Amino acid sequence: MDSSEPLYSSRIIDIFLKLLRKRYLHVNVGELLSYAGMKAYEVADQGHWFTQEQVDRFHDRLVRLSGNEAIAREAGRFAASPDALGLMKQNILSFVGPAKTFELVNKTSANLTRSSSMASRSIGPNKVELTATFREGVQEKPYQCENRIGTFEAVLMMFNYGLPEIEHPECIFKGGNTCRYIVKWENNPAETLVTIRNYAALLLVLVSAASLLLMPGNALNAILPTSAIVLLLAFLAEHREKKGLQSILQRLGEPTDKLLEQINSNYSNAQITNEVGHAISRQTEIDGIIASVLQVLEARLGYDRGVILLTNPAGTRLVFRAGFGQGEEQNELLRQADFELECSTGAGAFVTSYRERKPFLINSIAEYEELFPGSNRELLGKLNAEAFLCCPIICDGESLGILAVDNLKSRKPLLQTDLNLLMGIAPVIGVSIRNAELLETKEQQFNAIVQLERTRDELAAAKETSERYAEDLQLMNEEVRNFAYIVSHDLRAPLVNIKGFSAELRGALKEVAPLIEKGKSGLSDKELRSLGEALDQDVPEALEFIESSVNRMDSLINAILKLSRLGRRDLKMERVDVVGIVQSILKTLGHQLEVGRVSVSVAVLPEVVSDKTAIEQIVGNLLDNALKYLDRSRAGQLEVSAESGAHETTFKFRDNGRGIAPEDMGKVFEIFRRAGKQDMPGEGMGLAYVKTLVRRLGGRIWCESELGVGTLFCFTIPNHTGQPTAS
Repeated sequence: MDSSEPLYSSRIIDIFLKLLRKRYLHVNVGELLSYAGMKAYEVADQGHWFTQEQVDRFHDRLVRLSGNEAIAREAGRFAASPDALGLMKQNILSFVGPAKTFELVNKTSANLTRSSSMASRSIGPNKVELTATFREGVQEKPYQCENRIGTFEAVLMMFNYGLPEIEHPECIFKGGNTCRYIVKWENNPAETLVTIRNYAALLLVLVSAASLLLMPGNALNAILPTSAIVLLLAFLAEHREKKGLQSILQRLGEPTDKLLEQINSNYSNAQITNEVGHAISRQTEIDGIIASVLQVLEARLGYDRGVILLTNPAGTRLVFRAGFGQGEEQNELLRQADFELECSTGAGAFVTSYRERKPFLINSIAEYEELFPGSNRELLGKLNAEAFLCCPIICDGESLGILAVDNLKSRKPLLQTDLNLLMGIAPVIGVSIRNAELLETKEQQFNAIVQLERTRDELAAAKETSERYAEDLQLMNEEVRNFAYIVSHDLRAPLVNIKGFSAELRGALKEVAPLIEKGKSGLSDKELRSLGEALDQDVPEALEFIESSVNRMDSLINAILKLSRLGRRDLKMERVDVVGIVQSILKTLGHQLEVGRVSVSVAVLPEVVSDKTAIEQIVGNLLDNALKYLDRSRAGQLEVSAESGAHETTFKFRDNGRGIAPEDMGKVFEIFRRAGKQDMPGEGMGLAYVKTLVRRLGGRIWCESELGVGTLFCFTIPNHTGQPTAS
């Protein structure tokens, strides 16, 4: 048999502990249980069972601590006492008698041990045979045999009999297959006197009848002595019988009084539980429920202090919610206390009670040291707690928190009845808290639904507004593009005329010049000088200015047309080899790279799904812009790299050129605006094109720069999934 198999009920150990508290107060129960590998709350749990090894260690240590090698037999005798047996069981057995009690031994033993089965049979008046048959592999010890004998003796003592005569003809420790006991007891003196009295009365009747028949004259002389003897025996028998009855009544009286007291207490507890239920039934919030419960506990039960701890929303620790009987300083200690529910060691009494859903009645913390690790013991010291009881607040088999009380000031001992009462109140609290949580959840759900409805209406209105704005914006963009197109065309017509007329004027000037030479003879010197200046200087200079302005305006109009076309062209989405585009453009810029002594570094660039033409224009403008504004005082450096993200790819173009001043950063992407020193030709449209193209592709573009150090241009392209499509 497995040595770790539980065989013995915790009630057996509980009887030993009750004996120690009654007669061996010097024994350290905490040390005893720790040596045996037992926990105090395991002993208190009537459904817990211990192994053979545990009970052996318990007995060995108990003998050393108590100094009594026969303590197992003493505990057996103590098992039938009122303290160990219990009130109701003792009253029932008091009306049964020893013979009937021994008949029930096979049923009662099954509730105490799994190591063996007991059988009993009557083998004569006041004589029974009891047999213990052991399971295969069980290895009991001699002290357990002595404990059984002590229990048999206690049965007779409970019925006011003397110690019985117990024979042990067969024992497993002496080579037997079973442990067999023969229990024999004598009737008590009162029963013997009653029997003698009854026989004497019968003898008196026979003597009287014989005397009247055989000696009518002397019958009285024979009857009187016999009558006197019978009367004396009757008196003695009645006296002994009354004395025995008084003893029995005295034994029954105390338990009966206690039983009545317990009945009254149970009735009072039921009233209190009903009062608690009535008080919290009017509450719909958890804080109100807790306050009502604590108020009843303080007012009706007279506890000095009480606390309720509930789990936090995450379910990871117990949190102090409310209490009575302690100051704010002690409340703050409880708020800061570490009652972690997920700790593997040193859980403490509250956490153990919560996790295992077991109550604790602790009248001496010293006896339950294993339930109070360092931090818990320190907290109890600050709270001046020496004894307390706690029970889990449970609903539908789930722990919700802890209810605990103590009597710090009155020092009133905490009893099992107190724990029973709290165990009756705790489920009522649990149901109320769960109902309050459900109500709160329903309210939150209702509010969420209302908010969702409101949000849905707002979203619908916002969608309608955004669609209307989008339509308006589309129309406005279309109007802007049409306006730019029309304006550029309308401006181009007069420009062509002006350009043509200026050309004709220049040609006419050439034709007029010979004629003027012929007519100089009729003019004065001053007039000749003025005419010469007009023909040779003023008119050509004016014509050059007109032609330059016309060319400048023509460039601007072309730029506007180009920008307008960017918004009109349909995008063709396809897989684009960005590395190939960069390398192709760099080849066309080879001469500029050589002149500027530019070293180029191109990292691995991912393919993207986008418009190839737009990508070529973006990359071309950025590379051309970087080369255009190199710092001629040092060799140029150009780096092209990329970063792939979850939703977009970022391309980076870094140079070590002139850089851009902070005050000019806002102009970089504006149309017709150029930042910094302008010693290069251009209209200020290149980066405006780039920005427009990037935005059309669904990306973003930005610039970072430091004057005299260099510039970094970054733009993003969305990561399109699936097959490329035309836009």
